[in-house]
Amino acid sequence: MSGAWDGLIVLGLLVLLLVLGVRRLRPRVHIPWTTGGIVVFFIFIVLMLWAWSNR
Repeated sequence: MSGAWDGLIVLGLLVLLLVLGVRRLRPRVHIPWTTGGIVVFFIFIVLMLWAWSNR
């Protein structure tokens, strides 16, 4: 497997853990964003960091 696929798998696992964590915390803590919004924001930040590291 190439490094790109490895990174994609790791990103997918991180998103999965983020969704599970948000769903577990939501009954106890008020989180103003929806789960989908948090995931989109997380992916955006990861892509921006990736672009920054490749410049």
